[in-house]
Amino acid sequence: MLSLGLVMIAVFQLHAQTPKGGDEITLTCKIISPPSNAQTIFLYEQVGMAYREVAKGEKVDDQTFVIRLPKSEPKIYSVGFNPSQNGRIVLGQENDITLWANASFMEKGRTMGSEVNKAYESIRQDIARLQATSDELRIQLRQARAAGNTEEAQATLESLKAHEKEKATFLASLKKEHPMFWRSATLSLSPDFTKDQTGNSGELEFYSTTFFNYADLADQSYENVPEVFDAYRQYVLTVSQLGASTSAAKSMIDAQLAKLEPGTNIHRRALSGVLEGLKAANHPDYPVYTKQYIDTYRRQDYGEIGMMEFDLRRNSTFTPGMEAPDLVGNTPEGQPYALSNLRGKYVLIDFWASWCGPCRRENPNVVAMYEKYKDKGFDILGVSLDRQEDAWKKAIDQDGLKWHHISDLKGWKSEHAQLYSVTSIPQTLLIGPDGKIIQRNLRGPQLGAKLQELLGE
Repeated sequence: MLSLGLVMIAVFQLHAQTPKGGDEITLTCKIISPPSNAQTIFLYEQVGMAYREVAKGEKVDDQTFVIRLPKSEPKIYSVGFNPSQNGRIVLGQENDITLWANASFMEKGRTMGSEVNKAYESIRQDIARLQATSDELRIQLRQARAAGNTEEAQATLESLKAHEKEKATFLASLKKEHPMFWRSATLSLSPDFTKDQTGNSGELEFYSTTFFNYADLADQSYENVPEVFDAYRQYVLTVSQLGASTSAAKSMIDAQLAKLEPGTNIHRRALSGVLEGLKAANHPDYPVYTKQYIDTYRRQDYGEIGMMEFDLRRNSTFTPGMEAPDLVGNTPEGQPYALSNLRGKYVLIDFWASWCGPCRRENPNVVAMYEKYKDKGFDILGVSLDRQEDAWKKAIDQDGLKWHHISDLKGWKSEHAQLYSVTSIPQTLLIGPDGKIIQRNLRGPQLGAKLQELLGE
């Protein structure tokens, strides 16, 4: 899976002319424990898997940074020292706003001099409380049902029904007073399953179809609501936690994405949320939706597409049927050699090193398989994680490894290993004549059985 701890977030800039006087917003950021080398703080807009830099503020003193930007229609932005650690703020029409925050917890920042942000912060607290109550009651209901405690289950069910009414009242009031925040709330909250029914199947069907029922995603006003990302991430996690099969989850996700127009901000945010949810759920279809994102938004690249393509190549190495990324490195003779040279054969990519005991103990079996099948369309590319060229060459000679070998002699920093997400050795990948992955980590009898299946005795 993609480690979106490497979250594919790109930063790019939009420089705007800043007007003077009453047409300007001044955001003063009072930051506790800012990064020691920080000279600038940034205002971002999340666009899909990228964070677009809208404005930046210069350092005034050890804890003060000032951002200035033109007035506009109110919008929810993110502010922070980098895209992965920021807090949301509303900017648009108010002149002077002060944000107080700890650099390590930007999402908990608080504002002064801003009625709209004061309301936003209060509403977010209300939403968090309602979310927590829903989660608590859902867990209580499942536990009571699992324990066969009918009386407690019924009492909890009634509490859920009352809570559902509380959420409806909250949303109705919010829609009248703060329509922009109402749209955020409709995506942060979802209906609760209040049927008197046991088992996850009923809940799964319910949440898969009603999760977004509070929101009207056909409304163009949702184009600029960042919570679309959060909602789709949570949707994927919810159906996964309720036991949706791989194919069922894909059908549910596709049905929800089909309601949105590709190329729009709302679709881009939704698809990004899906990617985050799939990653967190360790879902095998993560590469499928990553490719969908790349294909859809390549021409609207905000800096993230290249990183996503690299990560897709790297993480696709875990998925049978995906094309294996090409490997190019120097042979022991110092000549370049590429995996693609072996196209048309069954190829075992063998990650190993001269200093790896388990690798060396496995080598006799690999030699036996090579000798048995080398004339039937089978070959091997050894990819070494050695640092010492002499040790690498000596091990090849000692173990009788007569196939192709490459190495960049960078040890665990090997670019070949990084491309294939190799964090331990020995590791192998068997790829077909078409260059697509058949299976990962075949060794010993398993390798022999698979080669016999493909190539016969």
